[in-house]
Amino acid sequence: MSSGNAGSGGREGAPRAAAALCGLYHEAGQRLRRLQDQLAARDVLIARLRARLAALEGDTAPSLVDALLEQVARFREQLRQRDGGAAEAALRQKLLGSWGPSLLVSTQEEIERLSEQLEEKERETKQLMSQPEREQKEVTLLRRGAAQKGRAPAASDILCRSLADETHQLRRTLAATAHMCQHLAECLDARQRAKGDAGERSPEPACADGDGSVHAVVAKLQEENRLLKQKVTHVEDLNAKWQRYDASRDEYVRGLHAQLRGLQAPLEPERPSPPELMRKEISRLNTQLEEKINDCAEARRELEAVRRARDAALERVQMLEQQILAYKDDFTSERVDRERAQSRIQELEERVALLQRQVPCKQSTRCTSP
Repeated sequence: MSSGNAGSGGREGAPRAAAALCGLYHEAGQRLRRLQDQLAARDVLIARLRARLAALEGDTAPSLVDALLEQVARFREQLRQRDGGAAEAALRQKLLGSWGPSLLVSTQEEIERLSEQLEEKERETKQLMSQPEREQKEVTLLRRGAAQKGRAPAASDILCRSLADETHQLRRTLAATAHMCQHLAECLDARQRAKGDAGERSPEPACADGDGSVHAVVAKLQEENRLLKQKVTHVEDLNAKWQRYDASRDEYVRGLHAQLRGLQAPLEPERPSPPELMRKEISRLNTQLEEKINDCAEARRELEAVRRARDAALERVQMLEQQILAYKDDFTSERVDRERAQSRIQELEERVALLQRQVPCKQSTRCTSP
Protein backbone atom coordinates (compact mmCIF):
# COMPACT_ATOMS: atom_id res chain seq x y z
CA MET A 1 0.00 0.00 0.00
CA SER A 2 2.74 2.38 0.84
CA SER A 3 4.47 1.68 -2.44
CA GLY A 4 1.19 2.17 -4.32
CA ASN A 5 0.57 5.43 -2.57
CA ALA A 6 4.13 6.56 -3.35
CA GLY A 7 3.68 5.60 -6.99
CA SER A 8 0.37 7.40 -7.24
CA GLY A 9 1.87 10.44 -5.47
CA GLY A 10 4.78 10.42 -7.91
CA ARG A 11 2.42 10.18 -10.86
CA GLU A 12 0.31 13.03 -9.51
CA GLY A 13 3.41 15.18 -8.68
CA ALA A 14 4.98 14.68 -12.10
CA PRO A 15 2.37 16.77 -14.01
CA ARG A 16 2.60 19.52 -11.45
CA ALA A 17 6.40 19.59 -11.70
CA ALA A 18 6.18 19.51 -15.48
CA ALA A 19 3.69 22.38 -15.45
CA ALA A 20 5.92 24.35 -13.07
CA LEU A 21 8.91 23.62 -15.28
CA CYS A 22 7.01 24.71 -18.39
CA GLY A 23 5.96 27.91 -16.65
CA LEU A 24 9.53 28.61 -15.59
CA TYR A 25 10.76 27.82 -19.10
CA HIS A 26 8.15 30.14 -20.60
CA GLU A 27 9.07 32.89 -18.12
CA ALA A 28 12.77 32.41 -18.91
CA GLY A 29 11.97 32.66 -22.62
CA GLN A 30 10.04 35.89 -22.08
CA ARG A 31 12.91 37.34 -20.04
CA LEU A 32 15.34 36.25 -22.73
CA ARG A 33 13.24 38.02 -25.37
CA ARG A 34 13.15 41.17 -23.23
CA LEU A 35 16.91 41.01 -22.85
CA GLN A 36 17.28 40.53 -26.60
CA ASP A 37 15.06 43.57 -27.18
CA GLN A 38 17.20 45.58 -24.77
CA LEU A 39 20.34 44.45 -26.58
CA ALA A 40 18.77 45.40 -29.93
CA ALA A 41 17.87 48.84 -28.53
CA ARG A 42 21.43 49.27 -27.34
CA ASP A 43 22.71 48.20 -30.77
CA VAL A 44 20.51 50.89 -32.33
CA LEU A 45 21.79 53.44 -29.81
CA ILE A 46 25.40 52.47 -30.53
CA ALA A 47 24.77 52.75 -34.27
CA ARG A 48 23.22 56.19 -33.79
CA LEU A 49 26.14 57.30 -31.61
CA ARG A 50 28.52 55.97 -34.23
CA ALA A 51 26.72 57.94 -36.94
CA ARG A 52 26.87 61.12 -34.81
CA LEU A 53 30.56 60.57 -34.12
CA ALA A 54 31.21 60.03 -37.82
CA ALA A 55 29.30 63.24 -38.62
CA LEU A 56 31.20 65.23 -35.99
CA GLU A 57 34.61 63.72 -36.63
CA GLY A 58 35.04 63.30 -40.37
CA ASP A 59 38.51 61.80 -40.26
CA THR A 60 38.24 59.84 -36.98
CA ALA A 61 38.80 56.09 -37.20
CA PRO A 62 35.78 54.13 -35.83
CA SER A 63 37.89 51.42 -34.19
CA LEU A 64 36.66 52.31 -30.69
CA VAL A 65 32.99 51.94 -31.68
CA ASP A 66 33.81 48.67 -33.51
CA ALA A 67 35.46 47.37 -30.36
CA LEU A 68 32.35 48.29 -28.37
CA LEU A 69 30.13 46.50 -30.89
CA GLU A 70 32.32 43.40 -30.81
CA GLN A 71 32.26 43.39 -27.01
CA VAL A 72 28.44 43.73 -26.96
CA ALA A 73 28.14 40.89 -29.49
CA ARG A 74 30.45 38.75 -27.37
CA PHE A 75 28.38 39.48 -24.25
CA ARG A 76 25.18 38.59 -26.11
CA GLU A 77 26.68 35.31 -27.33
CA GLN A 78 27.78 34.46 -23.80
CA LEU A 79 24.27 35.25 -22.54
CA ARG A 80 22.71 33.02 -25.19
CA GLN A 81 25.10 30.21 -24.36
CA ARG A 82 24.30 30.54 -20.66
CA ASP A 83 20.55 30.65 -21.35
CA GLY A 84 20.91 27.61 -23.61
CA GLY A 85 22.94 25.85 -20.92
CA ALA A 86 20.27 26.62 -18.33
CA ALA A 87 17.53 25.26 -20.64
CA GLU A 88 19.56 22.13 -21.33
CA ALA A 89 20.11 21.62 -17.60
CA ALA A 90 16.36 21.98 -16.98
CA LEU A 91 15.54 19.46 -19.71
CA ARG A 92 18.21 17.12 -18.41
CA GLN A 93 16.67 17.28 -14.93
CA LYS A 94 13.23 16.64 -16.44
CA LEU A 95 14.50 13.59 -18.29
CA LEU A 96 16.22 12.28 -15.19
CA GLY A 97 12.95 12.64 -13.25
CA SER A 98 14.08 15.17 -10.66
CA TRP A 99 10.74 16.86 -10.13
CA GLY A 100 11.25 18.31 -6.66
CA PRO A 101 11.29 21.86 -5.22
CA SER A 102 15.09 21.91 -5.57
CA LEU A 103 14.61 22.34 -9.36
CA LEU A 104 12.55 25.49 -8.82
CA VAL A 105 15.11 26.91 -6.38
CA SER A 106 18.06 26.15 -8.65
CA THR A 107 16.28 27.61 -11.69
CA GLN A 108 15.45 30.81 -9.82
CA GLU A 109 19.04 31.07 -8.59
CA GLU A 110 20.33 30.58 -12.13
CA ILE A 111 17.95 33.25 -13.44
CA GLU A 112 19.02 35.68 -10.70
CA ARG A 113 22.67 34.97 -11.41
CA LEU A 114 22.16 35.58 -15.13
CA SER A 115 20.26 38.80 -14.36
CA GLU A 116 23.10 40.04 -12.17
CA GLN A 117 25.63 39.22 -14.88
CA LEU A 118 23.48 41.00 -17.46
CA GLU A 119 23.22 44.10 -15.24
CA GLU A 120 26.98 44.05 -14.74
CA LYS A 121 27.53 43.82 -18.49
CA GLU A 122 25.07 46.69 -19.01
CA ARG A 123 27.01 48.84 -16.55
CA GLU A 124 30.24 48.01 -18.34
CA THR A 125 28.60 48.85 -21.68
CA LYS A 126 27.36 52.21 -20.34
CA GLN A 127 30.81 52.97 -18.96
CA LEU A 128 32.40 52.15 -22.31
CA MET A 129 29.78 54.27 -24.10
CA SER A 130 30.44 57.23 -21.80
CA GLN A 131 34.15 57.27 -22.69
CA PRO A 132 33.63 58.53 -26.29
CA GLU A 133 31.42 61.32 -24.91
CA ARG A 134 34.26 62.55 -22.67
CA GLU A 135 36.69 62.29 -25.55
CA GLN A 136 34.21 64.15 -27.76
CA LYS A 137 33.94 66.93 -25.15
CA GLU A 138 37.72 67.24 -25.01
CA VAL A 139 37.92 67.30 -28.80
CA THR A 140 35.20 69.99 -28.88
CA LEU A 141 37.10 72.11 -26.35
CA LEU A 142 40.31 71.73 -28.34
CA ARG A 143 38.50 72.65 -31.54
CA ARG A 144 37.05 75.74 -29.90
CA GLY A 145 40.52 76.75 -28.71
CA ALA A 146 41.96 76.13 -32.17
CA ALA A 147 39.16 78.21 -33.71
CA GLN A 148 39.97 81.07 -31.33
CA LYS A 149 43.65 80.77 -32.23
CA GLY A 150 42.61 80.77 -35.89
CA ARG A 151 40.64 84.01 -35.45
CA ALA A 152 43.59 85.69 -33.73
CA PRO A 153 45.82 85.58 -36.90
CA ALA A 154 43.00 87.21 -38.89
CA ALA A 155 42.91 90.12 -36.42
CA SER A 156 46.69 90.38 -36.52
CA ASP A 157 46.61 90.36 -40.35
CA ILE A 158 44.11 93.23 -40.31
CA LEU A 159 46.32 95.12 -37.87
CA CYS A 160 49.41 94.48 -40.00
CA ARG A 161 47.59 95.73 -43.09
CA SER A 162 46.50 98.87 -41.24
CA LEU A 163 50.09 99.39 -40.07
CA ALA A 164 51.33 98.94 -43.62
CA ASP A 165 48.79 101.47 -44.88
CA GLU A 166 49.78 103.95 -42.18
CA THR A 167 53.46 103.41 -43.06
CA HIS A 168 52.72 104.06 -46.72
CA GLN A 169 50.79 107.23 -45.85
CA LEU A 170 53.63 108.41 -43.62
CA ARG A 171 56.12 107.82 -46.42
CA ARG A 172 54.02 109.83 -48.83
CA THR A 173 53.65 112.60 -46.26
CA LEU A 174 57.39 112.63 -45.67
CA ALA A 175 58.02 112.76 -49.41
CA ALA A 176 55.61 115.68 -49.75
CA THR A 177 57.27 117.45 -46.81
CA ALA A 178 60.73 116.91 -48.30
CA HIS A 179 59.51 118.22 -51.64
CA MET A 180 58.01 121.26 -49.92
CA CYS A 181 61.25 121.94 -48.04
CA GLN A 182 63.22 121.63 -51.26
CA HIS A 183 60.83 124.03 -52.95
CA LEU A 184 61.22 126.49 -50.09
CA ALA A 185 65.00 126.24 -50.30
CA GLU A 186 64.88 126.86 -54.04
CA CYS A 187 62.64 129.90 -53.49
CA LEU A 188 65.06 131.27 -50.93
CA ASP A 189 68.03 130.70 -53.27
CA ALA A 190 66.17 132.39 -56.12
CA ARG A 191 65.35 135.31 -53.87
CA GLN A 192 68.95 135.68 -52.80
CA ARG A 193 70.13 135.54 -56.44
CA ALA A 194 67.54 138.15 -57.39
CA LYS A 195 68.79 140.40 -54.65
CA GLY A 196 72.38 139.94 -55.84
CA ASP A 197 71.45 140.72 -59.45
CA ALA A 198 69.52 143.83 -58.46
CA GLY A 199 72.59 145.18 -56.71
CA GLU A 200 70.95 145.87 -53.44
CA ARG A 201 73.82 146.64 -51.14
CA SER A 202 71.84 147.64 -48.08
CA PRO A 203 68.71 145.50 -47.74
CA GLU A 204 66.05 146.49 -45.35
CA PRO A 205 66.26 145.06 -41.80
CA ALA A 206 62.77 143.59 -42.06
CA CYS A 207 63.70 141.51 -45.12
CA ALA A 208 66.87 140.27 -43.44
CA ASP A 209 64.90 139.29 -40.37
CA GLY A 210 62.37 137.52 -42.60
CA ASP A 211 65.11 135.55 -44.38
CA GLY A 212 66.61 134.52 -41.06
CA SER A 213 63.24 133.36 -39.74
CA VAL A 214 62.58 131.42 -42.94
CA HIS A 215 65.98 129.71 -42.66
CA ALA A 216 65.22 128.84 -39.04
CA VAL A 217 61.83 127.43 -39.99
CA VAL A 218 63.35 125.38 -42.81
CA ALA A 219 65.97 123.99 -40.42
CA LYS A 220 63.25 123.12 -37.93
CA LEU A 221 61.24 121.42 -40.67
CA GLN A 222 64.28 119.40 -41.67
CA GLU A 223 64.73 118.32 -38.05
CA GLU A 224 61.06 117.33 -37.82
CA ASN A 225 61.42 115.46 -41.09
CA ARG A 226 64.36 113.53 -39.65
CA LEU A 227 62.35 112.68 -36.52
CA LEU A 228 59.44 111.51 -38.65
CA LYS A 229 61.79 109.28 -40.64
CA GLN A 230 63.05 107.76 -37.40
CA LYS A 231 59.48 107.10 -36.28
CA VAL A 232 58.63 105.52 -39.62
CA THR A 233 61.67 103.25 -39.26
CA HIS A 234 60.47 102.28 -35.79
CA VAL A 235 56.99 101.49 -37.15
CA GLU A 236 58.54 99.37 -39.92
CA ASP A 237 60.54 97.45 -37.31
CA LEU A 238 57.33 96.84 -35.34
CA ASN A 239 55.64 95.65 -38.53
CA ALA A 240 58.49 93.21 -39.19
CA LYS A 241 58.26 91.92 -35.63
CA TRP A 242 54.51 91.40 -36.05
CA GLN A 243 55.11 89.48 -39.26
CA ARG A 244 57.63 87.21 -37.53
CA TYR A 245 55.20 86.71 -34.66
CA ASP A 246 52.40 85.84 -37.11
CA ALA A 247 54.63 83.26 -38.79
CA SER A 248 55.57 81.63 -35.47
CA ARG A 249 51.95 81.68 -34.30
CA ASP A 250 50.74 80.09 -37.54
CA GLU A 251 53.33 77.36 -37.10
CA TYR A 252 52.20 76.78 -33.53
CA VAL A 253 48.54 76.69 -34.59
CA ARG A 254 49.44 74.08 -37.20
CA GLY A 255 51.09 72.07 -34.42
CA LEU A 256 47.91 72.38 -32.35
CA HIS A 257 45.85 71.13 -35.29
CA ALA A 258 48.22 68.18 -35.64
CA GLN A 259 47.81 67.40 -31.94
CA LEU A 260 44.04 67.71 -32.34
CA ARG A 261 44.07 65.24 -35.22
CA GLY A 262 46.17 62.93 -33.06
CA LEU A 263 43.56 63.16 -30.30
CA GLN A 264 40.80 62.40 -32.79
CA ALA A 265 42.57 59.15 -33.73
CA PRO A 266 41.64 55.99 -31.76
CA LEU A 267 43.31 56.15 -28.35
CA GLU A 268 45.11 53.11 -26.95
CA PRO A 269 43.84 52.02 -23.50
CA GLU A 270 47.31 51.70 -22.01
CA ARG A 271 48.38 55.18 -23.10
CA PRO A 272 45.61 57.76 -22.34
CA SER A 273 45.81 61.35 -23.58
CA PRO A 274 46.99 64.04 -21.10
CA PRO A 275 44.22 66.68 -21.24
CA GLU A 276 45.76 68.65 -18.37
CA LEU A 277 48.88 69.37 -20.44
CA MET A 278 46.70 70.59 -23.30
CA ARG A 279 44.78 72.89 -20.96
CA LYS A 280 48.03 74.32 -19.60
CA GLU A 281 49.34 74.81 -23.11
CA ILE A 282 46.12 76.55 -24.17
CA SER A 283 46.25 78.83 -21.10
CA ARG A 284 49.88 79.65 -21.89
CA LEU A 285 48.93 80.46 -25.46
CA ASN A 286 46.10 82.69 -24.24
CA THR A 287 48.55 84.54 -21.97
CA GLN A 288 50.98 84.97 -24.83
CA LEU A 289 48.17 86.20 -27.07
CA GLU A 290 47.14 88.79 -24.45
CA GLU A 291 50.75 90.00 -24.24
CA LYS A 292 50.93 90.35 -28.00
CA ILE A 293 47.61 92.21 -28.00
CA ASN A 294 49.04 94.61 -25.40
CA ASP A 295 52.12 95.09 -27.61
CA CYS A 296 49.81 95.77 -30.52
CA ALA A 297 47.91 98.36 -28.48
CA GLU A 298 51.20 100.03 -27.54
CA ALA A 299 52.25 100.07 -31.21
CA ARG A 300 48.87 101.58 -32.07
CA ARG A 301 49.40 104.31 -29.48
CA GLU A 302 52.85 105.03 -30.91
CA LEU A 303 51.32 105.18 -34.36
CA GLU A 304 48.71 107.65 -33.10
CA ALA A 305 51.52 109.78 -31.66
CA VAL A 306 53.35 109.69 -35.00
CA ARG A 307 50.13 110.63 -36.75
CA ARG A 308 49.57 113.58 -34.43
CA ALA A 309 53.17 114.70 -34.99
CA ARG A 310 52.63 114.41 -38.73
CA ASP A 311 49.45 116.49 -38.54
CA ALA A 312 51.29 119.12 -36.49
CA ALA A 313 54.11 119.15 -39.06
CA LEU A 314 51.61 119.57 -41.88
CA GLU A 315 49.95 122.46 -40.07
CA ARG A 316 53.38 124.00 -39.53
CA VAL A 317 54.21 123.59 -43.21
CA GLN A 318 50.93 125.22 -44.21
CA MET A 319 51.59 128.13 -41.86
CA LEU A 320 55.09 128.53 -43.28
CA GLU A 321 53.69 128.44 -46.81
CA GLN A 322 51.32 131.23 -45.90
CA GLN A 323 54.17 133.22 -44.34
CA ILE A 324 56.36 132.67 -47.41
CA LEU A 325 53.53 133.76 -49.68
CA ALA A 326 53.11 136.88 -47.55
CA TYR A 327 56.87 137.55 -47.72
CA LYS A 328 56.77 137.01 -51.47
CA ASP A 329 53.89 139.45 -51.88
CA ASP A 330 55.72 142.01 -49.74
CA PHE A 331 58.89 141.53 -51.75
CA THR A 332 56.97 141.85 -55.03
CA SER A 333 55.22 145.02 -53.88
CA GLU A 334 58.50 146.48 -52.65
CA ARG A 335 60.18 145.69 -55.96
CA VAL A 336 57.30 147.29 -57.86
CA ASP A 337 57.59 150.37 -55.63
CA ARG A 338 61.34 150.52 -56.20
CA GLU A 339 60.92 150.18 -59.96
CA ARG A 340 58.26 152.89 -59.93
CA ALA A 341 60.53 155.14 -57.84
CA GLN A 342 63.50 154.48 -60.12
CA SER A 343 61.42 155.29 -63.20
CA ARG A 344 60.21 158.48 -61.52
CA ILE A 345 63.77 159.42 -60.59
CA GLN A 346 64.87 158.75 -64.16
CA GLU A 347 62.09 160.95 -65.51
CA LEU A 348 63.05 163.72 -63.09
CA GLU A 349 66.71 163.39 -64.06
CA GLU A 350 65.80 163.63 -67.74
CA ARG A 351 63.66 166.66 -67.03
CA VAL A 352 66.46 168.31 -65.03
CA ALA A 353 68.89 167.60 -67.86
CA LEU A 354 66.44 169.11 -70.31
CA LEU A 355 66.03 172.16 -68.13
CA GLN A 356 69.79 172.47 -67.77
CA ARG A 357 70.15 172.40 -71.55
CA GLN A 358 67.43 175.04 -71.89
CA VAL A 359 69.09 177.45 -69.38
CA PRO A 360 72.22 178.28 -71.52
CA CYS A 361 70.01 178.88 -74.56
CA LYS A 362 67.91 181.40 -72.67
CA GLN A 363 71.01 183.16 -71.32
CA SER A 364 72.47 183.46 -74.84
CA THR A 365 69.24 184.94 -76.20
CA ARG A 366 69.22 187.50 -73.41
CA CYS A 367 72.77 188.48 -74.17
CA THR A 368 72.09 189.00 -77.89
CA SER A 369 68.86 190.91 -77.43
CA PRO A 370 70.28 194.43 -76.32
